[in-house]
Amino acid sequence: MQFIDFPGAYERQLQRKYNNPALFNIRADDINADSILLARQQDSEEVEKFMISFRRVVERAVSLKPNEQSDVILKLKEDLDQHYQHCCSLQGDMSKIKQALQTLLNAIMSAVRKGAGNDLAAQSKLDEEDTARAEHFRLQEFALIADMMREQRSIPAAELALSLLTEPMNIVTEALELFQAQEIAGLISDIHDKFSVLDDEAIKPYQHKLQAIAEKLTLLADDTSSN
Repeated sequence: MQFIDFPGAYERQLQRKYNNPALFNIRADDINADSILLARQQDSEEVEKFMISFRRVVERAVSLKPNEQSDVILKLKEDLDQHYQHCCSLQGDMSKIKQALQTLLNAIMSAVRKGAGNDLAAQSKLDEEDTARAEHFRLQEFALIADMMREQRSIPAAELALSLLTEPMNIVTEALELFQAQEIAGLISDIHDKFSVLDDEAIKPYQHKLQAIAEKLTLLADDTSSN
């Protein structure tokens, strides 16, 4: 089956299932050229809508007045953040779009810092925001995490736990940091339910990841009990 080099979120989910048919308990022909084409069209339509929105937010950024009101700047900063997150899960090579958004965000943050002046508390808060944003954007570079955090769901809730198991261990570890203990418990329950219909041979490649998820839940439970 032929997938494109830079699939969008919908095609990417089909690719996860196609590459792990035993895990998702599907037949080889459940993922076919027609289903991939449909997902690819969804991804393409989403890119078209995004680009319209992206151009509008760029126009707002370049038309800012020298002494623009703070609420206008803060709203623009929020929208730029959201556009950056969104483009990370889109079809195609979005590196230039991300670079443009980063440049605009840096300019906006410089304006916000200028407005904060010598207020050390405000500057410290902005430092924290910059650190949090950098970490958030770093996580978006992992396709699964970008797909998980989308406003438009591309990974059905029933497939989230299994989708997590398709990823390399380092991405599983990164993704688990985004879940609360109760949510991880739900993931484990979903996995056990899915595993109940699979044979031991189909389950074997994923057992070490399930163990890592269980260990994360135990760690969170221990942290909660000690606080």
